[in-house]
Amino acid sequence: MAATSPERDAILHAIERWPLEDQVALARTILERAVTGSSRILREEPARSTWDALYGIASDGQEPPSDEQVAQWLDEHKMKKYGQ
Repeated sequence: MAATSPERDAILHAIERWPLEDQVALARTILERAVTGSSRILREEPARSTWDALYGIASDGQEPPSDEQVAQWLDEHKMKKYGQ
């Protein structure tokens, strides 16, 4: 059953008085329930930054190229492209 607009407004007005961390916790709980389709409260996991989540995703186990190697590759590409 969906809440009517006045009910939703009353809920939002009541929540506005809550501390910010409680508002965020409620929002997370609502989103978790919507995503899982479950009415049970999921255990909150620590947030990970995008960097932590993506670090090493394209790694093939080799050392990264040096600045000199990258500069050489760029020069080679420019030579092929512009022919000078």
